[in-house]
Amino acid sequence: MPMAVRRCGGGCDGAVDAMLQCQKLAAFAVLGGAIHLLAVLTHHHPHSSGLLLASTAAKLLAVFVSFATALSLLTVIPRLLRAKLREALLRTKARQLDQDLGLIRRRVEATTRVARMFARHIRDAPPLDDPHAILHTTMLHLAHALSLHGCAVWLPGEGVLQLLHQLSLRDKGGAVVLGSQVSIPADDHDVLDVMSSEAAKVLRPGSALATASGGLQPPGAVAAIRMPMLKVSNFDGGRVSPEASSSAILVLVLPHKDGDSPRGWSSQDLEIVQVVADQVAVALSHAAVLEEWQSTRDKLAEQHRALLHAKHEAMAATNAVRSVQSALCGAMKRQMQPIVGLLSMLRQEGMRPDQRLVVDAIARTSTLALTLVNDADMETLAMSRVPFGLHALLREAMSVARCLAGCGGLGFSYRTENSLPQWVVGDETRVFHLLLHMVGTMLNRRCDGGAGCLSFSVKSCAAGEEERFGRDWIPMRPSLSPGCSIRVKFQVGLETPPGPGLPCAKSPRTPASSEMGLSFSMCNKIVQMMNGSMRSSASDGGSITVVLQFQLQQQSGLHRSRAPAPSIPHFDGLRVLAADGDGVSRAVTQKLLEKLGCQVTPVPSGAHCLGLLASAGSCFQLVLLDLDARAAASEMDVCEAALRIRELGSGGCWVLVVAALAGPGADDAGVREMCQRSGIHGVVQKPFTLAALGAQLSAVLENN
Repeated sequence: MPMAVRRCGGGCDGAVDAMLQCQKLAAFAVLGGAIHLLAVLTHHHPHSSGLLLASTAAKLLAVFVSFATALSLLTVIPRLLRAKLREALLRTKARQLDQDLGLIRRRVEATTRVARMFARHIRDAPPLDDPHAILHTTMLHLAHALSLHGCAVWLPGEGVLQLLHQLSLRDKGGAVVLGSQVSIPADDHDVLDVMSSEAAKVLRPGSALATASGGLQPPGAVAAIRMPMLKVSNFDGGRVSPEASSSAILVLVLPHKDGDSPRGWSSQDLEIVQVVADQVAVALSHAAVLEEWQSTRDKLAEQHRALLHAKHEAMAATNAVRSVQSALCGAMKRQMQPIVGLLSMLRQEGMRPDQRLVVDAIARTSTLALTLVNDADMETLAMSRVPFGLHALLREAMSVARCLAGCGGLGFSYRTENSLPQWVVGDETRVFHLLLHMVGTMLNRRCDGGAGCLSFSVKSCAAGEEERFGRDWIPMRPSLSPGCSIRVKFQVGLETPPGPGLPCAKSPRTPASSEMGLSFSMCNKIVQMMNGSMRSSASDGGSITVVLQFQLQQQSGLHRSRAPAPSIPHFDGLRVLAADGDGVSRAVTQKLLEKLGCQVTPVPSGAHCLGLLASAGSCFQLVLLDLDARAAASEMDVCEAALRIRELGSGGCWVLVVAALAGPGADDAGVREMCQRSGIHGVVQKPFTLAALGAQLSAVLENN
């Protein structure tokens, strides 16, 4: 048995002692039974010495065991008493634990009930779009749930705490204070104490935070708790950044007395406050996010209004610029169109070759100017492909270049390859524009007062000869089929004599791309549309080279192109009434019609035309309407005047009506159809020449 004690250690002493006591009691019981058995046997055999000896020995052993048992009772009885006392203590602790567990369960149930009721009131409330309404609803439900006298929310500011919302429920009312000017220093002892802990704190009597939150009546016990307050910037992909959250303080004020006894904050009440504070923090954050969202929405709306206003102003400015541009283009076209008509009359007069060359050059320059004005007015760059005489174009371009060089005090020289074809297919007006642009650019490079010579050379070139790409080189696009096209190289250079000259106002070594400006952009588009290439060089006075690709004119078309020009018709005594709002154009039109043999009566407006037709309509056989409603706001347009003339014709005054239209509108099928519905028998495109006007009048007379 001692070995068992050593094995168990000190923790098994009680078990070993109990085992020893049990062994003593067992030995005493066994010996007592043996004595009784020997007594029975001795009664039957009274004279047996062995039985007497055994009985005596058993009784002796029983005496020793009884004595040992009696001695052990001295230690067993105190142990029994201690066990009974421990049992009583354990029963008392078990009853206390049961009571504590029931209290905890009741607190949890109460807290859960209040939190659920508070959350249900907030959830069942109608959605609000006012941050203060959200706070008021939340604080009202909180006050009713906890039977409060009042509650308040404080927000941290710059060194102070500002009162954001205060609710007082005295006399069953709901006095609300929004954004009061009351403030508390941020370093107040109670404020620091509340901000440093997440648990609810009971404020001491006389606290500045408790007094400011209690309203007009003397407050009861006051508790405060810190709440996190989130903003829109704290939300990142649905996750909240706690370190970026600011904190507000929720202050809860109990009534001064609950019946006849004063009411205070219990630990259970503080636990409920900690649970409910999370719901209040959610409502407070919701109000803050909503307020920030409304502010952002107002800013975006203001920016949107500003953008709409700026867009409206930009559109108004654009429309004004377009109106001014259209008016300027219209005025320029009205001034240049009569010049084309006069030049067409001069071409019919007998002139020397040099005079005819000058007239043709001026006519082509006028046509180019009208084309550029139409491009600016329509904001398009159209390209035509018609047969034209290449040598005639070059002669007229050389004539203009010689005049420009002479006006600038420069000499002029040109070289033209005789093997160039007479007729090619392309846009002769655009080619003439490119040549004049090259000449003008080289003249602008010349130093003021410097001498020199402007050289002009034209020759054909093989494919790949000018494939040298440089800083100012525009590459050539893929060519047409071999044998059906030709590449023509136009080069304009400025040759200056050696030796020092006068200083230049600007450097002559500037690249072509920097001095051409907007005109270079247009020429660039023209060159690309004609499958050409362009490069500029600033060495030795400078030069500009343009290589254009033309389609060769077929033999059948060549014979048609060489056919003599149609003869100018002559209308013997055709009575024409010409209505034109522009004085110069009206005079030129009168001269053209008289050149065709017509008897012309010019009038300045459509109203004069209608009045003259109404009074003496049978005197006229044809009416030529050249009315521009944009030139005069009170002027009627061509279609309106034609409709009124047709109404006069129903009364017996029937005349032919021809309309003069400017720009590409005369070739538009829709415009021609509208003119036919208005009673117009023919359309002539401005600027009209003597031949075009005569051909159109002949067609109208033949068809009607």
